[in-house]
Amino acid sequence: MRAFLFASGAFLRANLRGIGGFFLWALSVTLVLLSTTALWGLPPHQPSGPASSQRLFLLRLSPLLSEQDINRLAWEIWAWPEVSHVSFRFPGESEPEPIQERSLVVEPKPESDPDGLGARLRKLLGVTNVAVLERTVVPARVPSVARIGAIVGLLVGLGLVLLLGIRVLGRARARWEKERQLLRQSGASPLLWRGPEVLLAVGAGLCGAGLHLATLTLGMRFIPADTAWAQLLPLIPWAAGAGFPVGALLALLPVFLSPHS
Repeated sequence: MRAFLFASGAFLRANLRGIGGFFLWALSVTLVLLSTTALWGLPPHQPSGPASSQRLFLLRLSPLLSEQDINRLAWEIWAWPEVSHVSFRFPGESEPEPIQERSLVVEPKPESDPDGLGARLRKLLGVTNVAVLERTVVPARVPSVARIGAIVGLLVGLGLVLLLGIRVLGRARARWEKERQLLRQSGASPLLWRGPEVLLAVGAGLCGAGLHLATLTLGMRFIPADTAWAQLLPLIPWAAGAGFPVGALLALLPVFLSPHS
């Protein structure tokens, strides 16, 4: 293990100047994951249906809560089976009403008991007030171009993952060729001269998955709740759980497909 760590450290140091290609490789993984998330989460194209009434709970939060406490509270509420969506609101925002302090908007599921949910929300520590709001909702339409764009993004992203991965790995081998050949000719285990390439690929995949998760998390704050794109936000736990192993596997493909001697 010590020899592997030493070889991997030497390999990474030799390729520090290739950080730009590594970052582009990671971005291509992000594109694949985002496109897959869009295809998975966006509903099929349908005509807009009739307007309906929706009840919301606006939770005003104590100023003593830290950002970490607020995030923890939001995830705790979102895990309740009767809750459909939780979003953040900050002072100065005006939807669903003018916001004066940090708040959370909780959307119950249609089949839930709103009175029981409201009573449960009022008992939470750090919640200073719970306002019940009603709004009219017109079902959002997902244009067919959105799904077409997601398919195109997926195909382009897969191509870039392979193209950029093979290119980055080829240049990485060239920068480390002397050390690589020395290890091979000395009869060292393939783990020492192939393992660092696998480590580089896994790093690119994990970096891309992290950017994917960051993009969805930012979307949770800035995507309006009444748009079709908001339907992607409940997929954030899936992205955290499946995005990282899938990203690592995607980035490993060029390792096995790239030519090597």
